[in-house]
Amino acid sequence: MEKQLIEILKNNVEDLEGVEITPNTELISGGFIESFDIIQLISEIEEAFHVEISFDEIKLEDFNTVASICKIIESFQGA
Repeated sequence: MEKQLIEILKNNVEDLEGVEITPNTELISGGFIESFDIIQLISEIEEAFHVEISFDEIKLEDFNTVASICKIIESFQGA
């Protein structure tokens, strides 16, 4: 899941081009993504992982690392 998520990030966030992304790379606090990017990413994530992410159940900081995004995906897959 992490590898696929990293590909989604690289393909959809221009600021991540050429950046080595690890599961713990700080995406928001590192200045790579912002709230507008997250809205676009949610759509891509929903399609790739066959989940529906509820905006009411997530926080901005849930998207700070690949690891934290994976946890969100897993929680919605189990819902």
